[in-house]
Amino acid sequence: MIRIAHAYKQIPLAVGLLMAAGASQALDWTGYFRAGPGLTSNGTSRSCYALNGGTQGMKYRLGNECDFYGEFQLAQGFKKDGVEYKVTLMTDYYDGSTDRTKGDWDVAQMFAEAKGFDIAPEATFWIGKERGRRGDVHIVDTYFTEMVGVGAGAKGFTGLGPGKLGVAYYKTDKDSNERPGHRGNVEYVDAAVNDGGKLSVFGTVTKGQFAGGTNGWGLTFKHEQENMFGTGLNNVVWLQYAQGSTGLNSNFGNLTDTSAAKKYRIVESVNWQQGAWGGMAMVLYAHEKDNQGVATKSGSVGGRVSYAVTRNFKLLTEAGVSQYKPDGGQTARLTKLTFAPTLSVGPALMDRPEFRLYVTHAKWNRAAGNVTNNVNFEDKTSGTSVGAQVEMWF
Repeated sequence: MIRIAHAYKQIPLAVGLLMAAGASQALDWTGYFRAGPGLTSNGTSRSCYALNGGTQGMKYRLGNECDFYGEFQLAQGFKKDGVEYKVTLMTDYYDGSTDRTKGDWDVAQMFAEAKGFDIAPEATFWIGKERGRRGDVHIVDTYFTEMVGVGAGAKGFTGLGPGKLGVAYYKTDKDSNERPGHRGNVEYVDAAVNDGGKLSVFGTVTKGQFAGGTNGWGLTFKHEQENMFGTGLNNVVWLQYAQGSTGLNSNFGNLTDTSAAKKYRIVESVNWQQGAWGGMAMVLYAHEKDNQGVATKSGSVGGRVSYAVTRNFKLLTEAGVSQYKPDGGQTARLTKLTFAPTLSVGPALMDRPEFRLYVTHAKWNRAAGNVTNNVNFEDKTSGTSVGAQVEMWF
């Protein structure tokens, strides 16, 4: 409660500072949140279903989110002597249950950026706490590239071929074990390589700045294709490799992982909107090896389809199958299916806000363990949840 009260006290001050920075300019207010009640079979509190091992990106989220989460961003821009400045503040809130009043407020972003300096007028320079180059597949709510943290950098340099160059340095003063580290990111993005297609490349190096801290590096290729083969499908594919203390998502990994820890991931995602029908699908394969040489193979396939019955009423269904297998171990598998009649501001798959009713059924095998982390499911291998949820961005 003390932390929440403190956060609330700081918000008016932050708003005042942003407004004072440029009273003649518009103050941008944007955000995202999801919330809603739910219940689960077997007389338990609301439960959601996700494998507790393997790589990220294997939890299909429709009717399968038990948290309250919101991001609320203020941004103020102004211009002086030909240079455009902007300051951004984003707070976020997380509560893992329905009604606790003990959720966590945090500052997710707080940075300043500027563009138009005479030495490189096309580039944007920034310093602060920032989330950059986040690339996700919405139906699994996973950022496969996510350059986040406290740092400084510059992006948007042109003249080096068809793409734009960016560089950044990040410093963490502590990981989960209170240990500091360094990270450098280089990006070459939005290079037109074919008709309707563009390629982005992300490079990462990391170092744990303490006794026993290790080095690491990673490389990601991302190709985005509009109207693939004239079908109306939009396609995104990631090819990712990392080793040592670098994570697959171009972020910090475990800062004590040695060069023996190697991982790669392939993610293929398509999305479409054809009249009343919309959809998004994903196929994922990952191979991750730890310091002891034990490898875990993970895979997932799933998708969401929407059908607009009217402009403001649509039917959503989502299905996904995920699994992982460690060397010498059994294959853990989870299958999840959701049906959700939905009210929306528009007929397209990604139109928001959405007001949903949902029913979700999940089934898993014994090797997956308790996929709900709810003690009432210790000896169960299936579950059904129903509920209501709002999801919106603005």
